[in-house]
Formats: sequence, C-alpha cells, structure tokens
Amino acid sequence: MGIEIDGVHHITLRVSDLERSRSFYAGVLGLAADQDFPGEKLRFRLGPYTRLVLHPPLPGTSSEDRFTERRIGLDHLSLGVRTRAELDRLVSVLRGSGVRTEGVREPGVVNFRDPDGIAWECYEQPG
Repeated sequence: MGIEIDGVHHITLRVSDLERSRSFYAGVLGLAADQDFPGEKLRFRLGPYTRLVLHPPLPGTSSEDRFTERRIGLDHLSLGVRTRAELDRLVSVLRGSGVRTEGVREPGVVNFRDPDGIAWECYEQPG
C-alpha cells in the first residue's frame, strides 16, 4: 500500500548569501516572503501550499562549493505555471534582470539558474 502524498510541503536550499538570494527570489521572481529570520532563514511561498526555505551554508562549508547537477542528488527544481503568456513574462523578467535563459522551449518550459547556480525550470501546465 502506497503513501498518499498531497503535494510538496517545502523545499529547503542552502545558499551562499541570503541577501543575494532574497534579491533574486523576491526581486527577480517576485516571490512573497512569509518568514524572515535575518542571517538564519528566509521562507517564500510557492503557490498556496508549498514553501521555499533558504538557509545559509553550514559551518565548514567551502566557499568554493557550488550546486552541480553532475553529483548524485538534486538535478533541478521545476515549478508549474498555468499559461504560455506567464512563461513569456518570466523570460522577459529574467532577461531584464540579467539572468541567462534560452527563452521558452517546447513543450513549454523555461530554464534558468539562481545566483548559486541551482537549476530551475518553469513548466506550462494548463489547469
């Protein structure tokens, strides 16, 4: 018998600089912070139920350490959007903020990276 999963509660990422990440996630992507413990934790809403939690690096983490999908573990994170127009708007916002993206690729996906190089995509999933 399988476990009934109702969705993703939260995603937690270690970032090298909380304020730089705040600028990206709130300033560029426009996510709403709903918890802020300066220097300790920053939490954003990803839709009605899921949260993105950012923490600074653990003590002893090398300043050279960066995300790579070439390690075992996380490859990328994908968020759903309802329309192609939202993907087009995302591309415009990303490019206007100097964030590299190849634009909208078929079948309706936009890829980009956060300031720590964490791979994200937004995928069109019409409701």
